Amino acid sequence: MAELQKLQQILWVVNIAAGVLLLILVAVRRNYRAFPAFTLYLLTNSTCSMLVLLTYHRWGFSSSGFWWFASGMQILATSARALAVAELCKHLLARYLGIWGLAWRVLLSCAALTLIYSCIATNYQWRLALIRANRGLELTIAAVIVAVFVIARYYHLETNLAERSLAVGFCLYSCFRALNNTILERFLDHYVVLWNFLGMLAFLGSLLLWAWALRKPQTEAVPAETLLPAGVYQAVAPQINLRLRLLNEQLGQFWKTEATRN
Repeated sequence: MAELQKLQQILWVVNIAAGVLLLILVAVRRNYRAFPAFTLYLLTNSTCSMLVLLTYHRWGFSSSGFWWFASGMQILATSARALAVAELCKHLLARYLGIWGLAWRVLLSCAALTLIYSCIATNYQWRLALIRANRGLELTIAAVIVAVFVIARYYHLETNLAERSLAVGFCLYSCFRALNNTILERFLDHYVVLWNFLGMLAFLGSLLLWAWALRKPQTEAVPAETLLPAGVYQAVAPQINLRLRLLNEQLGQFWKTEATRN
């Protein structure tokens, strides 16, 4: 256990360094213009990680004060990650404003409902409530990303490699954290050190994937309408009008038949 704690502290420092380097890469490539929420998430997560590490050395891992402080920082970092995922979904669906308008409302509603349900289901045992709320939010993030991928594939939407790589990194990390929190809830006292170590290892993998995705400058997604040539509309419009007229006549006959029966 002592060796695992040492490895955890080393990996902790490595993750902070990797996050700072990724933040510098984003600044150098000026990708903060295309992904401001993602940049804010990197800054928030790095800051929270450094504060938690300092608190760990001062209070110790078993301290209740450390646990509450670390939980608060985790909620803050997870909320920033949810905003970054929402921004990424907007990038993927930027040309379809109606779909995006529905997507961000569903994401926000699911997160709020998950938090309320977690508090009620645990009878206000806040330690378990925070774990379950975090797990629910992770599942919500993963489900939204998968849904966006399904929509993009079904409708043949154009997505670039960087956006897909960022989404995959978020999805895999959220899936791992949801599974990890499920195990933590069952074996809270015996699993907590290993839980932290595996979570840091998974996050390091996501950081490497994000660094590879943002190695080149990215452009900001701008909603744009793709219109067909005018000749296509001139050819199709008469057919549409004919179908509408036939549908109108059929409905008129249907309503006359219903009136006669009555």
